[in-house]
Amino acid sequence: MTHDPPVLIIGAGPAGQLSALSLARHGIACDVIDRRVEIGAAPKAHAVNARTLEICQRLGIDAQDLRAQGASANDGGWVRFMGTLSGPEFGVLPYERQDNAALAHTPYPLSNIPQPKFEAVLEAHVRAEPLVRLRRGTQCAGIKTVDGGVIATIEDCSTGIARTCTYDYVIAADGAGSQTRDALGIAMEGPEVLENFITIHFEADLRSITDARTGVLYFLFDPDNAGVLIAYDRARTWVLMHTYDPQSETLADFDAQRCAALVRGAVGASELELSIKNISSWAMSAQIASSYRKGRVFLVGDAAHRFPPSGGLGLNTGAGDAQNLTWKLAAVIKGEASLDLLDTYESERQPIARINSEQSLTNAAKIIDLFILLHGLDPTKASEHYAALCANPSGIDALPDVVEAQRPHFDSFNLQIGYRYASAALPGAEPLPAASAIETSAFHPQWDVGAHVPHYWVTQGATTTSTYSLLPMNRFSLLVGPQAPDAFKVGGMDLDIRRKGCDFDGGFDWCDATGLPASGAVLVRPDGHIAARFSGTENDPELALRAALANALMVQPGSIS
Repeated sequence: MTHDPPVLIIGAGPAGQLSALSLARHGIACDVIDRRVEIGAAPKAHAVNARTLEICQRLGIDAQDLRAQGASANDGGWVRFMGTLSGPEFGVLPYERQDNAALAHTPYPLSNIPQPKFEAVLEAHVRAEPLVRLRRGTQCAGIKTVDGGVIATIEDCSTGIARTCTYDYVIAADGAGSQTRDALGIAMEGPEVLENFITIHFEADLRSITDARTGVLYFLFDPDNAGVLIAYDRARTWVLMHTYDPQSETLADFDAQRCAALVRGAVGASELELSIKNISSWAMSAQIASSYRKGRVFLVGDAAHRFPPSGGLGLNTGAGDAQNLTWKLAAVIKGEASLDLLDTYESERQPIARINSEQSLTNAAKIIDLFILLHGLDPTKASEHYAALCANPSGIDALPDVVEAQRPHFDSFNLQIGYRYASAALPGAEPLPAASAIETSAFHPQWDVGAHVPHYWVTQGATTTSTYSLLPMNRFSLLVGPQAPDAFKVGGMDLDIRRKGCDFDGGFDWCDATGLPASGAVLVRPDGHIAARFSGTENDPELALRAALANALMVQPGSIS
């Protein structure tokens, strides 16, 4: 169908805005609509992990500037298990890998950036992008699929005035309660409600209480004040997560006065000066959409998956969704790939969501072990049991082991950057193992089909840079060994070709790292994942390369010119 722009994105959260920017970098225009008139002020997610920062950098968003928006590694580098914020302390663990040691595997270690700040940076780039048109205070009131396109009814939220627009494709990035997903009849699989929480966003300067025990997450086990405190900014911005039973209470029961009392109890300071900014409720879920698409409409981010927050994987999984889907959509819209390629979005991304969801559930379950240890098994005697332990915390023999068992919850480095894909577009890729067999923390660089090209610090002339800087985000690239045949340097294909020892050097030994001879080569997709490997001894390297590109785009080999 003929219209402009070809893509509608519903929702201007992180997944929606990253989708828009990625499409624009591929030369595809889009509309972005969001019911919210402005970015929500209440903090939500805070962990922006290494892969998400890498994606941002490749989209032209300075990742180091982004990291500067977050908490320092000292403030945001620890998780503490406490009675109340004032004490006692039962244990401490590092929060993810934010130190210089992470630079061996990523140029941009995880940073704790409040979601409103992250969205604001994304929006500034979206507003500056001429191929993206962002409209706030606007919603999609209906979708109808027709031959060759989608008719969307776009409604102004304040006036109710609606108009119809026609798009080639729609990306639904409208969050966990996605109305688009519901309208399409796509079911969610998994438990809808694991636990219910009241989120209390408040402002207070808690530096004097936390200077000696800095952190980003404080798990509180005092039976009268249990909950989780999140420090977005120790000098000002905090959130208390407080469990409640919706069968006996409602959100209306938690007014500002009650919430202030809950905060003071959690902090352990009855005279604390604070300001309640926002009070909301939410249900912890562990659900994956049964399908990631219906016809020409695709789900990304929280619309496709709802994780427990234990692990900080939700926002970041959405960033991976956006990266995976958009290069494929762009290739199809531009006539470079077949429609079949779009089926691989679900087959590649849904397994990653299932793995991340299962790990998040495991993390949440392990926290229960600490409650059992500190509260005992009899709920009626929890306070008595807890008081006895606090009188002699050094006598809790099992405590160090139970705290250590929480470590995978707060060190998911391999889940962040070590995920790989298997699909019909990746012949030779090994099937993904069961989630229980995947290492959460230990990352080992891989050069296999489906894996992401590893980061190494390499040199280009006098400049030291990451291997990621060698990879354009809007087309395929070919990394070749120092003795790769010139036949790989064929004309007519839109490829960036980089030769080890010529276009870049240092960083890693080609043969040892890739497992390929010096004559070998690696074909890399626009999303940084490896599409094919070559030994360089093929009878016709050019023919082999064209066939690999055809496989990656799911087209006939003869169509690659």
